[in-house]
Amino acid sequence: MSWRGLRYKGTEVLRSTEWNAVVDALNDLYGIFTSGQSDIAVDELNARTAHFRERPDVGGRPVLLDDDPVHIASFYDTAKRQITEAFDASQLYNIWSRAVDDYGRVGVRIYEPVDTEGRIVVATPAELLSELSPVSATGSVTASSNTSGLTVQLNKGGRPHVNVYYSLGGPGTVYVEVSLNGSAWHVLDTITISSPGDGVKIYQGVAYPFVRVRTTLTGADVAFEIVASR
Repeated sequence: MSWRGLRYKGTEVLRSTEWNAVVDALNDLYGIFTSGQSDIAVDELNARTAHFRERPDVGGRPVLLDDDPVHIASFYDTAKRQITEAFDASQLYNIWSRAVDDYGRVGVRIYEPVDTEGRIVVATPAELLSELSPVSATGSVTASSNTSGLTVQLNKGGRPHVNVYYSLGGPGTVYVEVSLNGSAWHVLDTITISSPGDGVKIYQGVAYPFVRVRTTLTGADVAFEIVASR
């Protein structure tokens, strides 16, 4: 397109040199917009569609296109800050901050080194030690005092391994029983001996919290032990 063929038809006619200068300027402006070889700087551009032959930049960074690889390093700092802010605002952070010091060390009570390499003993919470420790119950009666047999009962809690020791001074039957509440009992095992004797029975996976051992044998020495552990 050329502007040199245009003529001004108003009431005032431009001089030939001025008109030619205007036409040249319009041609140059047209070339700037259409040649694709000039740099144009504007404050704001509004358009319905746009087509680019090369990748555009926004804010000094190239625009991501479909199927482009994403490099974590390009947004690592922003992601790290946002994750930190979310963690700080969570309840988990409150719990963690009470257990860990400024250097990320977990707070424990140190008693003393146990060897020349400085390895130490760490205090275990008392409630945990209580749950891990075995519990037991024992009882006995002599022949002269045995007028009604003997019963020994243990609240073992959640300890699933149960050992029962029995000793009878005469022939008789030993009943090993379990209960949910210490009131209603169910027979777990029955041990019958035909002469004085003793022994140990081992029971695994006993979930009932209460265990008892009893016999109705009278007039003989009787002794029972119940031990429960994890």
